[in-house]
Amino acid sequence: MKTTDELTRFGDVDEHELVRALQPYRGFVVASVLHGFLERGLYDAIAERPRPVQELADAFALDPVRLRTVLLFLANEDLVAIDGDDVVAPTQQLTEVGKVRAWYEMMIGGYAETFLQMGDKLAAGSGPASRNGEYVGRGSCGISLHDSLPIVHRLLELSGRDHRLMLDLGCGSGIYLTELCRAHPQLRGVGIEPDEGARDAAVEFVAAEGLSDRIDIELANAVDYLEAGQLKPDLALLGFVIHEVLGQQGEEGVRRLLGALFGASPDADLIVIDVDHQLGSPEHMRHPLAQTYYNGYYLLHPFTSQRLEPIAYWEELFASCGVEVVDRQTTEPSIDSTGLEVGWLLRRRGG
Repeated sequence: MKTTDELTRFGDVDEHELVRALQPYRGFVVASVLHGFLERGLYDAIAERPRPVQELADAFALDPVRLRTVLLFLANEDLVAIDGDDVVAPTQQLTEVGKVRAWYEMMIGGYAETFLQMGDKLAAGSGPASRNGEYVGRGSCGISLHDSLPIVHRLLELSGRDHRLMLDLGCGSGIYLTELCRAHPQLRGVGIEPDEGARDAAVEFVAAEGLSDRIDIELANAVDYLEAGQLKPDLALLGFVIHEVLGQQGEEGVRRLLGALFGASPDADLIVIDVDHQLGSPEHMRHPLAQTYYNGYYLLHPFTSQRLEPIAYWEELFASCGVEVVDRQTTEPSIDSTGLEVGWLLRRRGG
């Protein structure tokens, strides 16, 4: 039973304060429900054509009471419309959500469990929080189509070279390989992926894209693979991988990785994609997209053994490894005007 003091303290919160204070809770619930709605294929079904609620329940073998509850919840959030004949259709707001489903895959499917563990994982020596690697990989690759792949295309144009063999280190789903091989008919690709499940998923994805004759996926550690001398690529890619190497193996791990790559292929081009660490910069973090997306993105990294750093840090580390920056690009302002995502075209100094 609550004491009189406790009742008085909680009674001091009026309705307006309560509504304001519960907005983060509301957002968490909405995002969680949307992720499930997208993953189940329910959004795609009603985006194709409005459907009766019972038809949806039958088509997806769903509990009709639970489905109706979810739909009524979404209707109250102006995300779906249900007419008098019990037919459900997406609103414009849900259509916009459908366009950015990859962000929900990564940040909710991949990292919701991470966020929920943060209170416990603040303790010294508590170890890393867990994440769902499948959703992180799928979501990250989906987001890449929006922002980082245009950077890669631009850096390849600026390189002035006609590449023939590309090595994607930590290839995830393989989407960089398929998109770049499709854009460059002369290019062959090899993806290196240390996770067996992710490797198998990449093999399936490449096959589904009809590019198995030009792209191979190998289950291997990147450094071990390079040091074995099995491949001499003229183009290599590290897409959001170098900060994981830094977080888990420190600077020595980054040095070993770069040394192995340029030891195997001294004249190769290396493209690195990562995010400029500006969490403590009010100038950067006042940007609406920084508040909406990057603030949470920065938050999760130290909890999952990943280490983001500012641009200047990376360029000093590259230089100390005998690697020079040939060019540096960021996202198109119409896509992402924060300037926080960065891509480098790197070459061995004197190469």
